Amino acid sequence: MLHNHNMKLFSTVALLSVSLLSTIPPTAAHPAATPKPLPLPVEIIHEFPHNTWVENLAVRNNGKVLVTLVTTPDLYQIDPFTSNSAPILVHRFTDHKALLGITETTPDIFYVVGSNYSSADKTNPNPVGAYDIYEVDMRNGASKAIITKNANLPNARLLNGMTTLCASEGIILIADSFAGLLYRLNTHTKQVAIAIDDPTMKTPPTGTTPFGINGVKIRDGFLYFTNTGAGSLVKIPISPIDGTATGPAVVLTTNAKGDDFILDRAGDAFIAENNLNNLAFLPPQGGNVTVLTGAPLTDPTVLAGPTACAFGRRHGDRRSLYITTTGGIASGVDVPTLGGALSRVDLRGTGYFNKGEDGEEWDGEGEGKGDGDKRL
Repeated sequence: MLHNHNMKLFSTVALLSVSLLSTIPPTAAHPAATPKPLPLPVEIIHEFPHNTWVENLAVRNNGKVLVTLVTTPDLYQIDPFTSNSAPILVHRFTDHKALLGITETTPDIFYVVGSNYSSADKTNPNPVGAYDIYEVDMRNGASKAIITKNANLPNARLLNGMTTLCASEGIILIADSFAGLLYRLNTHTKQVAIAIDDPTMKTPPTGTTPFGINGVKIRDGFLYFTNTGAGSLVKIPISPIDGTATGPAVVLTTNAKGDDFILDRAGDAFIAENNLNNLAFLPPQGGNVTVLTGAPLTDPTVLAGPTACAFGRRHGDRRSLYITTTGGIASGVDVPTLGGALSRVDLRGTGYFNKGEDGEEWDGEGEGKGDGDKRL
């Protein structure tokens, strides 16, 4: 009898618990922490000499950071874990004037844009055949990198941001900022084609800059890109096979003067606003951006001309956001001692970084639902 009584009591409690739980409204799968006061602190990892423009970056799987320069055709590696560590020159691309975008396909195999564009050359600033894509094999370390010219894009006008569509097939996507379109390059076959040519990628007639599509990323079957001239962040569904559009573009904001950017797994965007000297945040649903650090919250020299950002990849560093800067060359910051830099913003506990669906920390380059940027 006691056993039956206990069973009935248990059943009653269980039913009551289910009933009570059903009245509680559902909460977000990963509720954000209360945001910390802004601005977020910025730590300089390495600052280059005055008049050095640091353009883009890629974080290696060992946590070290590769950065491209525009003012010289140099690729450097920086160790963010060793204080006062001098950057290592991986390679100087002597056939070019500048380096721009960079992406990783398979572990420690990177591709970079070499450019001969020169705004100072008034007669022929963008000669035909000015853009080459190079493979940088880092598997033997920075001092023994193997550099191979992979492809030339003779019709390109200003190649800029890059991302990986399919690592196993070696397919990458490259933004052409002046033409306002997206190229596809198969690095195995060397075949080049236009993947997407969409009005949202063009510089608007009222734009204050000739730059249209700029930074590009892939997440959950969508291509995300900034349009610098339009001040927009846009997403468009794409084929995982060839990167062509499978639906219409969706403008998430026209309130972001973005250069390059990065997404966390939840779809939050961290945007380098070069001309505004700040780092901005945009939630997945879009809307207005929130400035996390830099102008106008701080002196513009704190983040002078941010160009790109990426998450750390080592355990314990995956909530670090690494940011490259120009030193204010094109953003109205005129300080004779200031150079382009690699800086870091710690997002731990700030309320501006979301975990992945499995609750694990995520490195921002990870494999998420049909993603082309594979976790390496």
